[in-house]
Amino acid sequence: MILMPVCFGLLRGTAGMDAAFGPDTPARGILTCVYIAILIISLYALVRAGLGAPQVALGIALVLFPLQILYKAATAIVVGVDNPVVIANLGVIALHSVTLAALWLRP
Repeated sequence: MILMPVCFGLLRGTAGMDAAFGPDTPARGILTCVYIAILIISLYALVRAGLGAPQVALGIALVLFPLQILYKAATAIVVGVDNPVVIANLGVIALHSVTLAALWLRP
């Protein structure tokens, strides 16, 4: 749940978040809201999986992971790879890509 500390830091406006994401602007607020939405849906998927509905969680993952891969890859193109957020995003892209491959290759 990478987004939990990220959202908390963005909402608090910590110095580390300001350094990585820039000053608190409307655009950063919008990004924070997108992150919170992804976090809520991810938590919902985890709860559903824990309650015996793995197909619901799988359906959510098959939408959220490609969405995150695409927008995080786009940030690398638009912002450049010298930004710490983009570097972290590349790690998330790798993790989600491996997870998707494992899901698609499963019997």
